Amino acid sequence: MDAERVPLKRMETEVDRYKTDKKTWQDLNVVISHVKNSANKLWSFNNPFEDKIAKSSDESVLTATATRKAIVDKKQITVKQVATADRFLSGSLNTEFKVDAGTYRFRIGKDEISFSFPGGTVNEFVSMINKKGKNLLKASVLRNTQDTQVVVIESLKTGKENKLEFLDDAISFGLKSGMLKKTTTSSLSVPLRSEAIKQLASPLTAGMYSIQEGVLSVNPSVKLQIPIQPSFTLNQNMVLEYEVKTHQIAPEELKEITPPSGPEIPDTGYIEHKGIRIYSEKSKVITPEQKQPEPAKRVDDMNVLSFKSQGNVISLPQLKDSENFIKVQIPIGKLAPNIESFIIQNNNTNRSIQLRNITITDPTVRGGYVAANPISQAGDAILELNGVEIVRDKNQIDDLIPEVTINLLQKSDKPIDLSIERDVDAIKQDIIAFIGNYNRLITEIDILTRKKESVIDEATYLTPEERKDAEKRLGILQGDITLMNLKNSLQRIMMNPYKTDGDRNMVLLAQLGISTNAATGSAGSLDKSLLRGYLQIDESKLTQALKAHPEWARELFGNDTNGDLIVDTGVAYTVENYLKPYINTGGIFETKIATINSQMSRKKTEIRNYNEHLKDYEAKLRKKYGMMEGMIEELQKSSQSLKNLNQGNK
Repeated sequence: MDAERVPLKRMETEVDRYKTDKKTWQDLNVVISHVKNSANKLWSFNNPFEDKIAKSSDESVLTATATRKAIVDKKQITVKQVATADRFLSGSLNTEFKVDAGTYRFRIGKDEISFSFPGGTVNEFVSMINKKGKNLLKASVLRNTQDTQVVVIESLKTGKENKLEFLDDAISFGLKSGMLKKTTTSSLSVPLRSEAIKQLASPLTAGMYSIQEGVLSVNPSVKLQIPIQPSFTLNQNMVLEYEVKTHQIAPEELKEITPPSGPEIPDTGYIEHKGIRIYSEKSKVITPEQKQPEPAKRVDDMNVLSFKSQGNVISLPQLKDSENFIKVQIPIGKLAPNIESFIIQNNNTNRSIQLRNITITDPTVRGGYVAANPISQAGDAILELNGVEIVRDKNQIDDLIPEVTINLLQKSDKPIDLSIERDVDAIKQDIIAFIGNYNRLITEIDILTRKKESVIDEATYLTPEERKDAEKRLGILQGDITLMNLKNSLQRIMMNPYKTDGDRNMVLLAQLGISTNAATGSAGSLDKSLLRGYLQIDESKLTQALKAHPEWARELFGNDTNGDLIVDTGVAYTVENYLKPYINTGGIFETKIATINSQMSRKKTEIRNYNEHLKDYEAKLRKKYGMMEGMIEELQKSSQSLKNLNQGNK
C-alpha cells in the first residue's frame, strides 16, 4: 500500500504548490492594491494637495481648523475678550440646608427651564436641575469646609444676551442661599443732544461738532464735555460701553490759511466845476510785505476720552484708528465712585472723532436682583481681525473666515498670527506612502522571481517574521513574464517626464527629491539595491519643493492638460491606470487565480478518485491475503494430520 500511495503523495504535493501559488498571487494582489490606492489618493478629487491647515502663533490663545475649500491666507487676530457664561455661587450652607418645594424657573436668553420640586436636600435639588437643564443649565455641590457646602449654578450658553435669570421660586432659593441679593442699581445712557453738550476751555461755535442719528462727530482741535446731572453713582460691577471710530482728514481737506489782505484805503473823492468832475489822486500807503503763514503743526493724540469724578479727571483707553465703529467696554466701577461728566478732547489736527451709544450698566443685574458671588458673567467674545472689531456670543466662530473655524481660548493683549496654509505634512505623508508601497511591490516581485537571498537582505524594512516568510517564497515564480513586464513598466512610468505648468522646472519625480540615485555614502559607493528600481526620498528637498510650488507638484502626480476638467496624465494617474487590468474584476491576477483554482479542483478530483482506488486496492489485497492465510491454515492442518498419521503407524 505504501508503494501504491506514492502517486497520491505526489498529487497532494501538487495541491500544496497550487495553494502556495494561489496565496502568492492573492498577496501580490493586495500589495498592488496598496500601490493603486495610494496612487489614486495623489490625483483624485480628494488629493492631499488641497488639504489646508490653520496655524496659530499662540495656541494657548486661539486655535483654528480649516477645510479643503479654505483660501491660503494670513490674518492677524487680537482676542480682547472670550465669550463667557453666567456662573453663580451661593453662600456657605450647612449640611442640613433644605430647598423648599415649589415651581422653579430659570431663563437663559430666550430659553426657559421650568420644573416642580417637592422639596428636599441640596443634592436632590441639584440633581433635578441637571436632569431638567438639558444643554442650557447645570449645577453642582461643593464642600467648601468640613461642615458647610456651596451650590454653583451655571449657564451652558455664552454671550451677553444669554444672561441667567431666576424666576418664581428660584428667586426665593437664590435669596435664601445667598446666591442673589436685591439691588436698586440703575443704568445710565449718556445723552448725545446739543443742549447737553457744553464747552471745555473755549466757547462753542458752529461747526465744532455735529449730531446726526445719534452719532456725535467732534471736529479737530475741539474740546467738549457732557455733564451728568446729578452725578451718577457707580458700583464695582458697572461697565462703561461706547462705540467709537475715527476719520482721517487728508491735508487737502483742511482749510488753507491765507495771508491778510492788508488795510482798506478809502476813496479820496472828487470836485465838480462847471459840470466837470475832477478826481483827486489816490492815496499812497506803504505796507509791509505779507508772507504765507506757516501751516499748523500736525498733532496726533489718541488720548481723547476721559471722565470727571469728584473733581478728578480719569483718562479712558487710547483710541485706535478704525473706519468702522469699535465697541469698547471698560469696568468703570473699579475706576471711580461716581461720574460727573464725560469729556471729549480732540487735540488732533487731522482727525475727527465719532461717538455713539454711551451707556453705563451693571451686567450682574437680573430683573432687580444681582448675583451675590458671581464666578463669571455672561459676555460676548470680542476680537479684532485685521483692525476690524468683531463681536460674537460664542468662542467657536465659523462665520468669520470662509471655511475656517476659530476657537478662542483666552484673552491676549498681543495680536495672534493665524496662517491658512497647505498641509505640507499631509502631502508628504501621502507621497511617502505611495513611494513606500511602490518599493515594497518591486521588492515583492524580486523575491518571487529571483533566487538570490541578497534580494531579501536589501529589503531592510522587513521584520524578522516577514523575512522568514520571504525566504519561503524566494523564487517560487521565477521567470514569470507577467511579473517581469509589470516591474519594467512601473520603473519606466516612475522615471518618465510629465507635463506641468512648471515646464522644465517640474517634469520629473527627481525634481521633488524622489529618485533612484545609486551612488550613496561619503565615498560615493555603489548601492546595488537601488539599481533594482527602488526609489529614495530626499525629504528636505521634497518639503522645499512642496512649499515653493505645490501646484506644480500636484500636476506632476495628476494633471488635466487639455482643459476638459478630467485628469489625463501624471505619475500617480498613470500608475493607477496601468495597474487596473492586473487587479480589477476579471483582470490578469484574477484570471491566474481562477486557473490555479481549476487546476487545484481537477487535482483534488484526481486525489478523491485515487483514494477510492486505494480503498478498492486495499480491499482486494486484504481479500487475497485472507485467502492465502486460509490456504496456509488448511495446509498446516493437513501437515499436522500427516504427522499424526505417521506417528500412529510407527
